[in-house]
Amino acid sequence: MTEESPFVGRPNELDRLTRRLSEVRDGTARTVLVGGGPGLGKTRLLSEFLRAAPAAGIHVLSGACEEHFGDPMPYGPLIEALETFGLEYGEGKANELGGPAYGRLTAFFDLGNDSMGVPVQVFLAVRRMLDHIATDAPVVLILEDLHWADPSTLDLVRHLAQARAEDRRVLLVGTYRPVGRAHPLWQLFGGATFMRRTDRFELRPFTLDEMRELLGEVDRRLAERCLRLSDGIPFYADQLMATGALAGGDEDIVLPPDIRSMMLGRLSQLTEDGFRVLQTAAVAGRAMSRQLLRTVSGMPPETLRDALHECVDQQILSAGQGAYRFQHALLRETVLQETAPDVRVELHVAMAEALAADSRLCVTEGSAAAEQAIHWYQAKVWPQALTYAVAAGQAAVRTLAFSSADLQFERALQLWHRVDGAESQAGITRSRLLAEAAAAARWSGRVDRALDLVEQAINAPDHSGDAGRLGELHERRANYLVEVGRWADSGAAFRDAADLLVDRPPSAVQARVLAGIALAHLQAGRYEEGKETADEALRMAVEVRAQAEEGRALNVSGLARGMLGDPEGEIRLRRSIEIARSAAHIEDLLRAYGNLGLVLEHAGRLRDSAEVTRDGLDEARRLGLTGSRQSTIVANNASAALVLLGEWDDAERIITEAIQDLRPAESLYPRLTLAEIQVHRGDLRRARELLASIDDVEHSVDPRFLGPLHAIRAELAIEEGELTRAAVEVARGLAAVRKDENTLELLRLCAVGMRCAAEQEAADAGDRLALLAGEAVRRAPVEKEPAQLVELLTAERRRIRRTDTARAWGRVADGWAALDRRFPAAYARWRQAEAALRADDRSAAREPARIAYQTAKELGAVPLRDRVRTLARKADLDLADRPVPAQLPFNLTPAELHTLRLLYQGSDVSQIARQRGVAKRTVETQLARAYKKLDVHTAVEAVTRAREKHLFD
Repeated sequence: MTEESPFVGRPNELDRLTRRLSEVRDGTARTVLVGGGPGLGKTRLLSEFLRAAPAAGIHVLSGACEEHFGDPMPYGPLIEALETFGLEYGEGKANELGGPAYGRLTAFFDLGNDSMGVPVQVFLAVRRMLDHIATDAPVVLILEDLHWADPSTLDLVRHLAQARAEDRRVLLVGTYRPVGRAHPLWQLFGGATFMRRTDRFELRPFTLDEMRELLGEVDRRLAERCLRLSDGIPFYADQLMATGALAGGDEDIVLPPDIRSMMLGRLSQLTEDGFRVLQTAAVAGRAMSRQLLRTVSGMPPETLRDALHECVDQQILSAGQGAYRFQHALLRETVLQETAPDVRVELHVAMAEALAADSRLCVTEGSAAAEQAIHWYQAKVWPQALTYAVAAGQAAVRTLAFSSADLQFERALQLWHRVDGAESQAGITRSRLLAEAAAAARWSGRVDRALDLVEQAINAPDHSGDAGRLGELHERRANYLVEVGRWADSGAAFRDAADLLVDRPPSAVQARVLAGIALAHLQAGRYEEGKETADEALRMAVEVRAQAEEGRALNVSGLARGMLGDPEGEIRLRRSIEIARSAAHIEDLLRAYGNLGLVLEHAGRLRDSAEVTRDGLDEARRLGLTGSRQSTIVANNASAALVLLGEWDDAERIITEAIQDLRPAESLYPRLTLAEIQVHRGDLRRARELLASIDDVEHSVDPRFLGPLHAIRAELAIEEGELTRAAVEVARGLAAVRKDENTLELLRLCAVGMRCAAEQEAADAGDRLALLAGEAVRRAPVEKEPAQLVELLTAERRRIRRTDTARAWGRVADGWAALDRRFPAAYARWRQAEAALRADDRSAAREPARIAYQTAKELGAVPLRDRVRTLARKADLDLADRPVPAQLPFNLTPAELHTLRLLYQGSDVSQIARQRGVAKRTVETQLARAYKKLDVHTAVEAVTRAREKHLFD
């Protein structure tokens, strides 16, 4: 990994080194050993750790052990450290800092007159030199690559680690690669006293998220491929990307010269039999069952056994769970490229035939079809390759391995025209294959491809114009059109499906089509019409005993009722979740979670909404569907509730994860939610970028999109001081939603408009908004948030004529606080303070101003914070918080300490949540933060640490 690469994925390890250096500054010597295979970033971690050393006055001595092919040089890294120390400081300064011991050591290693009779004299001289340097400033001694160290160097490391630690400002840091149990370094680790006094950890390979951060703006699939081939090793990933090695397909990877040389160097140590075994294993794949290896290799048992032991001892293969596996994917690629093409084909055929004869020879249960598909394809035996590609794709779908299914179906489609009698060979019609491939592509996150495939299926001749089959395909197409953001086309596709089925008996397909049409009504804000159509779909699904379709109809019907304020909506949605789970219908499961969260948010139950949608996200993660459109909807609904609750960091994290690979057309709602956060935070440039990214995209006519879109545009204009533009945006939004049945979105827009009117002192505009809001409230059920918005509108309208009062704004603030809405409550407190000051009542202004200021600071609401601070400065108000209590141990907050106390007393998460009256998610978050502060990872460790530190005695 190059120095120019970003520092990624090692925050905990860096923090660990920093904490040990802090202990050294305080006068306690420490030893840290950092392990990890080649390329994992040990040197990069130390470089980042030492970046600030010169400015901080830290003295650094550094040396590395060298790879050797005979006897290693005694004290090699120590000699290098002394040389670089002398060069850095100059002979005079180095002698002054290092004291007599430094001169004695340099004389000894220069083969001068000074001699040291026994190793302990060298060890003592090194200690004295380090301690002498540390009288000036703390010392960090770096010894890299200890796996190549000579015995004398390892003895020096043991001595320094086990020496008295008190009143010594020395940090020893060593790096090493994993070694076998017979290696001298492993024997060093076996010393009980040594390990008690040593902090040792090993670097792990990068995760996908860390790999994407390392690579920058690259396609997710490319990052996944790089992760797979590099095994998460940063150096390998860097080289693969820098040399363009991943530009082609998996079959034509060109290894970078540096990596190829490293791999060939490891392979060159093998015997001929060892390399033959690797060739067989490489053709099999990254892993190969022991039984298949024995069957295909053709080697005598004893020869095979010795060759396998050799490959395992050289750490090229690893053995476990009945299979042999390459330690690194790039080792396999190197072996493949060193194997003649004819040999590879022979091995592929032999493996495919062996698996066909006995499927128990596959790596894992159920993988025989996938393995045969690969081998027949690589051997270019197209008929069998087609047969097994289809079978493997269908098997992958059954286990929800949609990316694997996507690959197999695409391969089958490529082979279709190469095979005579393809339909008979595949056991499926081409239109059916296209439809199954479309579903796999959709769940793999390739909705554009899914749409293309289902349209090919519609136009394929082999369904013989079957109206039922065509209706089903049009229904699928309509759903995919929604997911790519083509809302108008989606509605037309649902109508096409309905027309095809109009004269047919009731069926499950018809019930799905009716549910889709009902959903289109809801997305247009026509909730009553949507409810009626959804109920018709429900009746049909029950009539034909189609359970999955019954769940879908309940889903849409529940959403319609919930948006109309009917409590039955929640009941139906929860029942829909049960049916979808029992029927293993993942589309309806995630959709029901998203809709339930939406209905709960609409009812003002924000905590419940956030919790249920997070449960939905957990389901998506469990199913491996976090990149799907349905998961994105759930993520957005979770984030929307969190934004309203003022938990903006969590909301932003969820949204950012959800939209990182989606185009604007596929992520309208999340981008809008993210823009809202940025407006509140004052990052107006980012908000403008997010809104601009969806300007030219086909918009839904859903009032739940159009209302927030114009409201956020108006709020951005207010923050930018363009009140006229803000008023225009509000007017456009009201025109878009006023004919719909979503009173809540209309009132939210009216509230933004009334604020704008108050800033402009536009009484006529305020009167019009008040009239519109009043009409909307009269025709809608009275709910918590609409009632609260009416209070806000009243206060803002009075502000137009400066007749608003602190008492009225106090009621508004109390109302928002009761709904757990911190940001609008803080806004109302600011207005309360403003009104009190206008009435010349400074004492009544101080507390609401203080609350508004502190809340805005906690939320990161910079514009609101600055406005309150300006008001306070003009009126000479003290915004300081109440006296700060004594700092709690480990810097725990009172809530974290209370939660930890209940855990200590034996309560589990659910019990703590009930005792504290908060959500389980809140308890889990507080415990996670407490664990981090305590430097532990589990509840048992936390309780043990609390007992050791007498936190609750």
